Amino acid sequence: MSRTFRKLLISTLILASVTVSTQAEEVKQLKVKAETNVANMDMVIKDNFVKSKYASAENRFAQNNVKAAYDDFSDLIDRASHDDYVFLVYGIKMAEYGFFDLSDALINKLDSNIFTSSYIKDIKKYYYPSALVSQKDLIYLADAYSNIMYNNMAIETTSELLNSNQAGESDYKNYLIALGYYKSNNLQQALKYINNAIIENDSNINYLSLKAKVLADLNKPKQALKILEKIKKTEFLTVDFQNKVRSVEEYILYKTSKEEALKDYHLAYYYHLQNKSLLATKVLQTSVLQAKQYSPMIFSLLGKIYYENDEPLKAQEFASRAFREDKNNYLAAITLADVNYDNRKFEEALKYYKRAQKLTKDAEPDVGVAKTYLALEKDKKSQKLYEKLLKKHNSNEELLVESLQVFPQKADYYLPKVASIDISNNDIWLGLANLAIRDKNFNMAATYLNNSYYIDANNFKYYYYLSLVLRAKGDIELANQSLIRCSRLNSDYTADVNPGHSVYDEE
Repeated sequence: MSRTFRKLLISTLILASVTVSTQAEEVKQLKVKAETNVANMDMVIKDNFVKSKYASAENRFAQNNVKAAYDDFSDLIDRASHDDYVFLVYGIKMAEYGFFDLSDALINKLDSNIFTSSYIKDIKKYYYPSALVSQKDLIYLADAYSNIMYNNMAIETTSELLNSNQAGESDYKNYLIALGYYKSNNLQQALKYINNAIIENDSNINYLSLKAKVLADLNKPKQALKILEKIKKTEFLTVDFQNKVRSVEEYILYKTSKEEALKDYHLAYYYHLQNKSLLATKVLQTSVLQAKQYSPMIFSLLGKIYYENDEPLKAQEFASRAFREDKNNYLAAITLADVNYDNRKFEEALKYYKRAQKLTKDAEPDVGVAKTYLALEKDKKSQKLYEKLLKKHNSNEELLVESLQVFPQKADYYLPKVASIDISNNDIWLGLANLAIRDKNFNMAATYLNNSYYIDANNFKYYYYLSLVLRAKGDIELANQSLIRCSRLNSDYTADVNPGHSVYDEE
């Protein structure tokens, strides 16, 4: 579904699943004045300090001031108040940079709960070496990574790594040597050293991804695709790491395809996964003029890209052209299903979802059929299908969210489950805050709201829920200021609620 419609749907489902009742009562006009505080100023100062310091450390790392960056990151970790969301986000980035001790420090600070366990497993599966080296060696290797990736010094850095005894024969050092050779287009040497790394650590997906890319660039498609199959067999539970694997897959398919049109198709898909959709559409629009036999594939991907970028008319145009030419094109079928569902043309949507079901083993069209049955008021059919799907795909984000329509009483379980899959889903954190407010667990609600603020400081619901938490704690002035901020961001929302009224107050 399109990003805008998906966000609207998630917000609606979450509110519907956890709202007990609202009190119909005229709202007094709030006197809006200059804000001396923005909601909870302590929270804002803390989060803005963390963001600013983190951004500064990232900038230092990219400019090869790696020791200073390490010290900044380390100081930030020592001083940061407990926040699982922030710790996970930074833990992923520290592992990417090669600061594995800092990533480990963040992971060790995490609570053991449903939010964190999937991410901890995925971080280690994707990035971690077989063993940690000393802090001095970690900084030395991170310096090499910075030079290779950000400072166009692959040749010099690779030579330095080869001539140094520092960090011994660690698999991560071998990976960096391979990366340096790869970036300087010395593919045979890159293959030699990535093999050395994999001999020591054959389950590291980052290493396997680089080997697949090297083999693809060496024009060894069968070997590259074999490595890709091994990568795809590794289970990743979180959206972040699933997307990393999908990105690697499209890059390898781009490099190994023989037909130019297929190369363009996979390159465009790769760009789209890298959030470079404009570049992707340009590649596809050029390609379709050159290879008519692949036009259904190209049109269908254009339709998908336009749909996910909230251009439904273009999405329908290109998906329809693709489907007319090829009734077995899955992307075209699922895009047309989603467009029709969004337009409340449910019978048409059902037809396309059922067609898409025959073309894939993925859960997406099954979820589409279930939600469309519900929209057509075929509740029993919908519930039966959701029950079946939840047994088979209990970690599918869209399924969990959509199922709230049928099982709103299970929000307490499903919302944390979604957060464990996609920690950057802001609507889920707001939904969890709403649940905590219902249960009068205001400290936990504040924690969830802190995560929401970190993701999006301008979300109007954040300020509304925060006003409820502050009012419950007796901070009436701050609660009113938070509600004022909410009204400035979305006046229609606050016009429907009483400043002191929780959505959980019984009539």
